[in-house]
Amino acid sequence: MACKLIHVLALALAIQIIGATRLMCPSHPKCVCGGTLPVELNCDIDGSIVKINFLPNTFINIKCENATILNYSQLPKCANELDTFKSVSFKDCPLPSSSFKDVLEQLGVSKTMSLIFQNAKNLSGYFDRKHFAGLRDLTKLLLSVTGITHLPDNLFMDVNNLTWLNIRCNSINISEQLFKPLERLETLEISHNQMTNMSSNLFSHLAFLRKLSLWQSNVTWFSKDFFSGVNVLEELDLSSNGLNELPTLIFKPLKKLRKLTLFSNKFSTLPQNLFSTNNNLETVIILNNDVKMKELPRTLFGNLQSLRHIYIQRCGIQVVPSDVFVNSSQITNISLAYNDIGSLRESTFNDQINLLELDLSHNNLKNLEPKLFSSLVRLEKLDLAYNSIEEISGSTFSSLLSLIYLNMEHNNLKTISSYLFSNNKQRMSISFAYNELDFETKELQNNSWTINKVSPFSHTYNLRLLNLSHNRFESSYDDWWTNGHENLDISYNKINYLWNHPTSTYKTIGKKTMKQLWISHNSINCNCKNFKFLDFLKEHFKAQIKDENLLHCSVWRREACNMRFIIFVCVISVSASLSTITIMLYLKYRKQLHTMVKNKLFQISKPSKDNDKERSVIIKYSEKDEEFVLKEIVPGLRVHKSLKVHVKPIASDCNKENFIKQLKNSSKEGDTTLVIFSPNYLMSAYSHVNIKKIRGEMLKAKKTVYVFTDMGTENSIYAFLKEQRDRRTTILWNNPNFWNILLPVLSKEKCKLTIRVKDSADQNAKIGAFKELKQTRNPLDVYSHSSNPSGTLHYQV
Repeated sequence: MACKLIHVLALALAIQIIGATRLMCPSHPKCVCGGTLPVELNCDIDGSIVKINFLPNTFINIKCENATILNYSQLPKCANELDTFKSVSFKDCPLPSSSFKDVLEQLGVSKTMSLIFQNAKNLSGYFDRKHFAGLRDLTKLLLSVTGITHLPDNLFMDVNNLTWLNIRCNSINISEQLFKPLERLETLEISHNQMTNMSSNLFSHLAFLRKLSLWQSNVTWFSKDFFSGVNVLEELDLSSNGLNELPTLIFKPLKKLRKLTLFSNKFSTLPQNLFSTNNNLETVIILNNDVKMKELPRTLFGNLQSLRHIYIQRCGIQVVPSDVFVNSSQITNISLAYNDIGSLRESTFNDQINLLELDLSHNNLKNLEPKLFSSLVRLEKLDLAYNSIEEISGSTFSSLLSLIYLNMEHNNLKTISSYLFSNNKQRMSISFAYNELDFETKELQNNSWTINKVSPFSHTYNLRLLNLSHNRFESSYDDWWTNGHENLDISYNKINYLWNHPTSTYKTIGKKTMKQLWISHNSINCNCKNFKFLDFLKEHFKAQIKDENLLHCSVWRREACNMRFIIFVCVISVSASLSTITIMLYLKYRKQLHTMVKNKLFQISKPSKDNDKERSVIIKYSEKDEEFVLKEIVPGLRVHKSLKVHVKPIASDCNKENFIKQLKNSSKEGDTTLVIFSPNYLMSAYSHVNIKKIRGEMLKAKKTVYVFTDMGTENSIYAFLKEQRDRRTTILWNNPNFWNILLPVLSKEKCKLTIRVKDSADQNAKIGAFKELKQTRNPLDVYSHSSNPSGTLHYQV
């Protein structure tokens, strides 16, 4: 019931939406309405295709195709009455000849807060003050055009309430007067331009400007007072320009600057005190510098108590001064990845007690000073991948009490201290993949070298991930299995045995929480010891062996370790042996077996003596054939003393139901029915039965013999049944051996039939009679015949 109610409500809602859409679809001879919400219009305005989709009170998007000139007055109204829309956009449309205000009113827009005009097809014409006349409520404006090189000074005189302006033009010259009317502007983005020369007073009057982006504007030089007047600026993006230097005091007026982005420039160096006055600076991003900087200035990021994030990547840095971060203790993220740093002094991160993430990957570090990370007690993530580090001492990570992620992949590590992580109690993820580790050390004892195998993780417990793949391990270590690690990767090594102790010591592993294990591409021995250990991990830990199918071991080698497999092989072997013996005995004694089987089948098919004493025969016939039955059939049957004869005539007016009822009740188990089948019987018994089913009922009848007699009027159905009769259960009255065939069938006893043959034609007739007799008998009866020179055939049934 609830399901039906939901379907009804959904249908009603769909109908309501469709109805509402139809109401909102404007009726216009040149437009076709489609879609649901938002509404979609396809219009053909003087050969120009214009697509409009809109959502009432929310937005209108207009896209022009192959339109260089467009009569905006022919556009349809998207609202019955003038209404307010949050945003209106034009894409690849030509400039209107009148104000955008007139175009919006034609569309049914009384007021909008945001206007977007984009054209990447070399716009013809120029912007003029008239285009924005009357749009005093506009707060956001995006102009992205190609082919415009000049914007008039008075262009924004009538939209002085703008707070957000984005100008994207290929080659545009901007004068000092252009932005003067925009006293309330908060965000200004000027990108994809060729502004090689900009006035130092261009933004000086924008007292509320908080975000400025000059991204990819080909700015190569700034004067030291370029940012004077924009004292509240918080975000500055000078990326993707040709800047190769910055004046030392260029950012001095930006007292509230929080984020600075400088990627993809050409700095060879930066001023030492570049950020000395930017006490509110939080994020500095310097990425993909086209020229190698080689060295960071001393105290570049020093004495900045608000600084949180520093990203200096792909800048060719080789030297990092030890005091570059001095007295900036609030930094949480430092990334110096993808540089050429060869070493770091112990005091580099001394003040970074709040550092959470440190990325030093993709550098040339060869060693780590023992106390390099001694102050980083809150550090959670450390990335040292893709360096050339060969050795780590025991005290290197001892202070990293909060570390939860360590990446040491792709180094040259050969030795790790056995107490490397003994102080760390966090559930870490540690990766030492792609190194040269084997945890084997050589010690000189008594003038001989001895090999000690000590795992540096023996005192490290409950790791989320331990990745030791692509190393040189030749044996496993107990702590891999006993210390409760969730995920373990030891693939691509040279390990032969996963467990180095007897299977009876599995109980020392305990109930841990291993979830996934990677072991492929090792030299794992295909013996029962390894297979049983893997089965133990899967059953005891419920662990997933992610790449077990990559082991180069045959299925038979593995299954041979399973007791069920051994029992199965034994059963198969015993069965095969017994089958072989049975076949050999059969081949040797098959003649005797065949004789035994024949005798047994004959005894089973032989009727009992009790049944031979007296058998009942029920004669079915039509009332019209009664005289024939009583004179010809009954006397012939009563000659045989073992047969008890009963007659059951069928009345001519017998309907189908009475006939079936008589047929079911007329015979008992062991009785044989003899049907005198004539045209009269056909009309009496089957007059109300579907003629098509007569032959089927005759074939299904059990313990029934049909005698075909031609008494009565000719009938085509009778002639067909006689022609297509089953010769095993039917006899023709005019057959010369009628009684010799019928009586043995009814009495089911052996009989001897003697037929004298006078010539070859007669002999063929007698042989035919014998074949017909054989078809009426039980298939298990045995038949034989012989002949003598006098022409007499003897048949034994």
